[in-house]
Amino acid sequence: MVLRNGKSSYSLQAVPMGDGPSWRANDLFGRAIRAVMLGILMLAAAGVVSVQAENLKHPSDLLRVTNYPGGLAIAELSRWREATPEIKDIKIPSSADDSEQAALFYDSGSDEEKPLLMVLHSWSTDYLQNIDIPLGQFAIANNWVFIHPNFRGQNDGRPESTASDLAISDMQDALEYAREHAEIDESRIYLLGYSGGAMNALHLASRNPDVFAGVAAWVPVYDLVTWHQWNKARGEKYAGEIEQACGGEPTEGSSAFDECRKRSPSSYVPEVAGDIRVLIAHGIDDTTVPPEQALHAFNDLAKEEDRIPQEQIDQLMETRQVPDALRQRSAKGSEQFPQFAEADADVLLYLKSGPTELVLFEGEHDMLYRPGLEWLSRQQR
Repeated sequence: MVLRNGKSSYSLQAVPMGDGPSWRANDLFGRAIRAVMLGILMLAAAGVVSVQAENLKHPSDLLRVTNYPGGLAIAELSRWREATPEIKDIKIPSSADDSEQAALFYDSGSDEEKPLLMVLHSWSTDYLQNIDIPLGQFAIANNWVFIHPNFRGQNDGRPESTASDLAISDMQDALEYAREHAEIDESRIYLLGYSGGAMNALHLASRNPDVFAGVAAWVPVYDLVTWHQWNKARGEKYAGEIEQACGGEPTEGSSAFDECRKRSPSSYVPEVAGDIRVLIAHGIDDTTVPPEQALHAFNDLAKEEDRIPQEQIDQLMETRQVPDALRQRSAKGSEQFPQFAEADADVLLYLKSGPTELVLFEGEHDMLYRPGLEWLSRQQR
C-alpha cells in the first residue's frame, strides 16, 4: 500500500465466508483490518503521510561539488549542452522591470505530474554554473522538471545582485514559469542551493512557505552583516562585494547595516519557523562560510528547547569539534544519510526540530550531491 496526496491505493472487498465459527473468525479479522486501514487513512487526512523512498537514478559519478572538474565558479554553456542536451537555455520576462532573465529549463513533456527541482547558483557565478550539471542530469534521469535561474547573476557588488528585491523577484518569476510550463506535482516542489545559492534558497522559501515540500541549504550564508565581519577580518573579496551591494560598510546604525539586514535571510526565516521543511548541511571545517551561519539558521527555525546554546556555538567555532554536550543530543545521522559516508564525509552532528534538520559533516565548503537529492525526494506537502 502506498499513500500519496492523502489517497490510498489499498482497497477492501467483501468476500462471502459462509455461516458458523469460520465466518465469525474471518469477520473479526476483517473488522481488525478495516480498523487499521481507517487509522491509516485518518493519519493521511491529517497530513501525516510518509512518502516511500524512490529508487532514484544518479547518473553522475561525482559525489561532491569540490571534485567537479574546473572549479566551483566555472560557468560554460558548452558543458551543459554536451552533458545535458535536453536542457534548454531560455529567457523569462521580469515582472519587476523590462529585462529578461536567462535560465536553464528541462521538462520531458510527459502528461503526468512530476516533481520540480529548482536549483539556485552560488555567490560568484551565474545560471550556467557547471557544478550543477549533475543536478540537471539527475532531473532528466528521474523525469523531474528542472529550472536553474540567473536572478541578476553573480554577487559581484552590483546593487541589483546579492538578494536584492530584483533578484528575489526574478527567482519568483522562475518558479512561476516552471509551474506554468510543465505538469508539476504541486505536492513535490523542491528547492536546493549551495553557499550563496543556499542564502537565496532560504530567502525564497521564507516568502513561499506553502509552496516548497523541501529546501536543501548547503553551507548557507545566513547573515550578511556577520559574514561581512568574518571576511573583512580575513581580507577576503566578499567583504568588498557586500559593501558595494549594500552601499557601504555595514556598521551598526548605518544605512548599509540596514540594507545588509534587509538582504539577509535571518530577517525573514524566523517568521516561518515550523512552516517550512529545511535540511541545513555544513562542513565543520568550512572557512569560506563558517558553520556558525548554519547553526544560527537552525536556531531560528528550531523550537526553543531544541536550540543550540551560544556558548556551544562559540566552542565549536574555536575548536572545530562538536562539543560533548551537543554531541550527546545528536541522533544517528549516519542512518538517516548513508550517502555522506559514501562521499567520505562522516556525519558529526545530526539534530532535528520539527520540520528542520541540521547536519554537520566532516568537510569544508562543500555540497554532496546525493544526500540532498535523496532527502528532497522523501519530502511531500
